[in-house]
Amino acid sequence: MLYNSLLAERQQLEEIIRQIKNQQEINFLNVKDQILMADMETVFDGENHSRYIFHYLHSLDRFFINPCDYVYEGEKLFGIPENLSAIDPSRQGYVNDPSIVISKNQLLDYLDYVHKKINVYFDRLTAAELLETPAGCEYSRLELILAQFRHLMWHVGLSSGITFSTKNEWNKFTGLTRLNLKLFGTEK
Repeated sequence: MLYNSLLAERQQLEEIIRQIKNQQEINFLNVKDQILMADMETVFDGENHSRYIFHYLHSLDRFFINPCDYVYEGEKLFGIPENLSAIDPSRQGYVNDPSIVISKNQLLDYLDYVHKKINVYFDRLTAAELLETPAGCEYSRLELILAQFRHLMWHVGLSSGITFSTKNEWNKFTGLTRLNLKLFGTEK
């Protein structure tokens, strides 16, 4: 009886991991669509659009898995200095130069890298690990994942607004397709 109960609990947590991974896939679709549509040179609040996008990609890269043992590979792989992720003048390494524009191709390559890294993480993540804290970190893996969902969507909203302000057009948004079809008769 106890074994069956523990097995059922483990299966439920594994299903939670599967659902989180599926929702993160939708997030990655939205980010890719956003990068493809964005004007990277548009300046908003003193920063160009490419820096805002790089900021949230870097955050996914650093904080989704374990920020305490993170090593940045983006400069070596994509030619993007890590300090360009700082968009707040009070942050260490911040550079106030809106003329530094990160190209769409660099951002798309970095997105692909982060996407693959997070998928490998999900493929190895066990039910038991989901509620544990990674080495040196004060938050559980689930808390880190949920915090990145929140952070990413805040910045995706900002970036969508920047795109709309320059193009007078909203970028494509992917959501819960089947539910939207059922409730609204459309995929959006």
